[in-house]
Amino acid sequence: MQQIVKTVALIAVFALLSGCMPLQPVMRQNQGGVEAAAGAKRTYILVHGAFQDHTAWSEVTPRLEAAGHTVITPDLPGRRGDPTAIGDITLDSYRDIVIDLVNGQSGKVVLVGHSFGGITISVVAEAIPDKIEALVYVAAYLPVTGDSLATLAAEDHDSKFNENNFLLAPDYSTASVLEDDVVLIFCADCTAAFQQRTLASIQPEPLGPMNTPVTLTADNFGTVRKIYVETLRDNAVSHALQTWMLERTPVDETVTLDTGHAPFFVDPQGLATALLELP
Repeated sequence: MQQIVKTVALIAVFALLSGCMPLQPVMRQNQGGVEAAAGAKRTYILVHGAFQDHTAWSEVTPRLEAAGHTVITPDLPGRRGDPTAIGDITLDSYRDIVIDLVNGQSGKVVLVGHSFGGITISVVAEAIPDKIEALVYVAAYLPVTGDSLATLAAEDHDSKFNENNFLLAPDYSTASVLEDDVVLIFCADCTAAFQQRTLASIQPEPLGPMNTPVTLTADNFGTVRKIYVETLRDNAVSHALQTWMLERTPVDETVTLDTGHAPFFVDPQGLATALLELP
């Protein structure tokens, strides 16, 4: 039982964030695809990762809006102030919140997921592929059928996380990252100001969704265009794991940012440019 709990908890922590500092130019590798019409306005739904909330996107959102696009940044269930009982929160809860937002738009949307948000946007695309223009994975987990955050985190031997970096709730309902380790693991390339913002935004994460395996099919998930934003200095979802996931699931385009786990703080302009220049 102890080993199971340790595995479950270790899993939970690999979906965090980090970041901050000026960057090098964005590098793109395009595998082909359809160019967006010049001047076309998009709707972006930006989905945060584990231990975070919508404020992770605060530096990117205004850059997209300034270009005339619509940006939606939801809080997933279990964030501070959400009255939902932790035991009632599932991966389906995350999926359904995003599906409702997508269905509320008049056209297709670009779904962007950071870290654990990559799993969330994947199950949304499986459910409503015809409503998704593209999936964008930002330092994110890119699953195949049978994967969960738990199983993917267990493959990440280069991550800085280990069982000493977090605490489990007494009832094993949530995991919390130790405050002393947040900056070391996730904000090594941050300015002091963004280190403080990261520390202030980190919160306990429900464990249930992280242990839930996904089912993704070629007929649904497989039909949606995919872009991956890889982060070369990522201590949470290591670049080695990102490379391995991309070998299993080829995407239409790869964008490279020389940042840690939070390019939205380290290089918000570079990330915004990557989103604005989607093919």
